[in-house]
Amino acid sequence: MQFWRAETAAFRLVLLAAVTLMLSGQLRAQDVALPDVQRLGPQVGARVPDFTLRDQDGRERSLQSLMGPRGLMLVFSRSADWCPYCKTQFAELQTRAAALAKAGFSVAAITYDPVPTLADFARRRSISYPLLSDPGSLTIKRYGIFNTTIPESNRQSYGIPFPGTFMLNAQGVVTSRFFEQAYQERTTVGSILARLGTNVDVPATKLSSPQMEITTYASDPLVAAGTHFSIVLDVHPARGIHVYAPGVSSYKPIALTISPQAGLVIRDVQYPKSETYEFKPLNERVQVFQRPFRIVQDLAVDASPQGQVALKDATSLRITGVLEYQGCDDKICFTPQSVPLTWTVAVRQLDRERVKP
Repeated sequence: MQFWRAETAAFRLVLLAAVTLMLSGQLRAQDVALPDVQRLGPQVGARVPDFTLRDQDGRERSLQSLMGPRGLMLVFSRSADWCPYCKTQFAELQTRAAALAKAGFSVAAITYDPVPTLADFARRRSISYPLLSDPGSLTIKRYGIFNTTIPESNRQSYGIPFPGTFMLNAQGVVTSRFFEQAYQERTTVGSILARLGTNVDVPATKLSSPQMEITTYASDPLVAAGTHFSIVLDVHPARGIHVYAPGVSSYKPIALTISPQAGLVIRDVQYPKSETYEFKPLNERVQVFQRPFRIVQDLAVDASPQGQVALKDATSLRITGVLEYQGCDDKICFTPQSVPLTWTVAVRQLDRERVKP
């Protein structure tokens, strides 16, 4: 595996200074020339390396022993001591452990922290799922996600992984993976479940609109700086109705648009695979949705200094958007619709409490 390297001593000093700023929270990961984390570690379809590690209670846990009926959500993170984004993510994982179990998955997290550190954090935050200690970062290295940008002289951070999540089936094969270039951003369990098509147990709003019914919700009712979450729309077209898929140029395609605002990062929107509709009178074939389908809009709470200033003292975040579409049947196309949408999520502070000396 080949990583990016500086070509001169001067440039290496620049990189070291940038990494130092990044670790202190003054610089985001995407501002530094880092390896493409999407290319690191086991990819979809690959079997992950086995391991046996001790959890927060000192018990040895193998990869196979961690598996649920359908598999495992395996999270690699930086530290349960000094990394506020990691600790906030761990608390979110605890709130979703039951939902994962209901879906057939277990959850476990790996850090380079020693067992006593994990035990202290687990006790303070009532973490019941396995937090696994990887001494010497041997498992992190075997998975190919060891952060090589951290100099060995950095006693606190040397040994951390590039943080991310692997979804594994019961045979230990990667079915999906979620890594962010910015280490502050952590994809929530709710967002992962939504993108995988699983129902998320959160309050939802139901709307009746001409030619369709819409159920919409935010994947997470509580977010913090760096939280990567999703807005979900489950759309049920009326019988005999179709709407046009994104990319269709000859008709008005369906489109979800989120209003920009300070403190909110608008990411990609995910539409499902469309199907071909044949309109015989015009000998026309076009891509449409005519069965129930899901739209997932990915968002993140801005973890940059500017984003944190924008959300200073905020207790909630109100997100607005609009869904535009035009419903058609086999004979006519109805008046284009523009449906205003609103979601509100609570905002919490990052977990900055350290292990007691």
